[in-house]
Amino acid sequence: MPLSAHELETLRSRLRALRSQVGGAVSDRLHRHGLDQHDDAALPNRRADTDDDAAAEAETSMDIAYVARDAEELALLDAALERVATGEYGCCVDCGDDIARDRLIANPAAARCTECQERNERAALVARRTRA
Repeated sequence: MPLSAHELETLRSRLRALRSQVGGAVSDRLHRHGLDQHDDAALPNRRADTDDDAAAEAETSMDIAYVARDAEELALLDAALERVATGEYGCCVDCGDDIARDRLIANPAAARCTECQERNERAALVARRTRA
């Protein structure tokens, strides 16, 4: 059953709020070098924080992982907002069936119905195992 106009607007608002929150987290991570404001975004120089190269490398790897995860989440949120704008929100991108309301409430950026998402995750797992 399609979403009501009120449900769609509520989910659109949640998507925008989530996008703002994640975007703020990325900005904070890329601009927290002890300066109040600057134009150049970069990850902190962890080697300046410690003389332990292994610890600095581990912290740098974590910074990269956090930014990559947040960038992926931003892309998912942007894609969901685009589906809202085009009238395709709430329909599975794989099979075209409606995505369950409860799923959209739990994860407003969901692009697939539960069945297609499970299929997609199994295929990704097999692909990772094949590469390893």
